[in-house]
Amino acid sequence: MVIVVAVWTFYPVLRVNYREEKQRARLEAELGDLRGRNQRLRAQVDRLKTPEGVEDAARESLGLVKAGERAYVVLEATDTPTASPPDRVKAGPDSLWTQALDALFGVAD
Repeated sequence: MVIVVAVWTFYPVLRVNYREEKQRARLEAELGDLRGRNQRLRAQVDRLKTPEGVEDAARESLGLVKAGERAYVVLEATDTPTASPPDRVKAGPDSLWTQALDALFGVAD
């Protein structure tokens, strides 16, 4: 009887704690991704603040050339099959322990 009362008392607390830990881990991973993206964007902005960066951007995105230069556009042959896009890498399955805890506490990703 004591075990039943203990489980009945502590289950809601453990459930909330587990859900919050899962959400925290997910948010930390998202934050890491966003920090990396932010760092790449800052590097791109720093590069675009230089004359060389502006020139490179104008050449790549606008197709501009300097006076006296000739621009050539190389197109792929239409008779060759196009390569299929690479498959996305999927995250590995959760461990058996994590799956059991998710089922116990009703957490679905």
